Amino acid sequence: MKKDSDFSPLKIAIMSDPHLSMTNDLHYKQWQYALNHAQKEDHDIYLVAGDLSEAGSKEEFELFQESIESINKPILYVPGNHDLGNKKLTGNEGEIDSTKIKNYRKNLGADFHAQNFFGIDFIGLNSQLFSSGLQEEKDQLLFFESQLASDAPKIIFMHAPLFVTDPKEAGGVYWNAEIEARIRLLQLLKDRPVLAVISGHLHRLVVNYTDILFISAPALSFGLPDFTLGLGYLTLNISPSNIHFNLQQIPRINK
Repeated sequence: MKKDSDFSPLKIAIMSDPHLSMTNDLHYKQWQYALNHAQKEDHDIYLVAGDLSEAGSKEEFELFQESIESINKPILYVPGNHDLGNKKLTGNEGEIDSTKIKNYRKNLGADFHAQNFFGIDFIGLNSQLFSSGLQEEKDQLLFFESQLASDAPKIIFMHAPLFVTDPKEAGGVYWNAEIEARIRLLQLLKDRPVLAVISGHLHRLVVNYTDILFISAPALSFGLPDFTLGLGYLTLNISPSNIHFNLQQIPRINK
């Protein structure tokens, strides 16, 4: 895979699923602990892979914005299902729709975006749009295709992973992208200078490697009991010749 060598070594904090809530201050305390820890570790840039809030309310979005005001480095984030609805599967009220997207954009800005820092394109996607059939999905796909056209090295981040263990695994479940959208997106990534694809959503650390590194970060709110290694975030160290990551564990705060 072609990678542009014109960038300096970079230290990235990858965080996910803070689930900030007006009724559960323990999530907020754990989130603040993680942010303080990451600042002491002197990361160059922060990526937050969705589920910023618990219920997608204006008050929770404001709480998230206030919580990151002290970060003096670039911090990029994307929405998750708790921020604007689950992926479309059954037509239930809790699934993504244009009204929820407008609410998110009004309070937190673009739900998909791209910026270049340190010579790397950071492309944030709204994974809830995949297979939604919404106009916003078409807009995002056109945007994504245009961003992939450049030869700059890229890190792509989203909330739900394209797949959990196998690119050919079945869809129709809560945890991954539907297979048609997944195949289309993976095909777009083929032979492009993609350093890593980052996600969250699973509330546990999952790492896959095809010809691209796929990482799902653990949560900072709660883990899944059967799989969790505890709460934490990832430090991703990238240089032109190497990529490696460390798990930074965060204690559970009970009071």
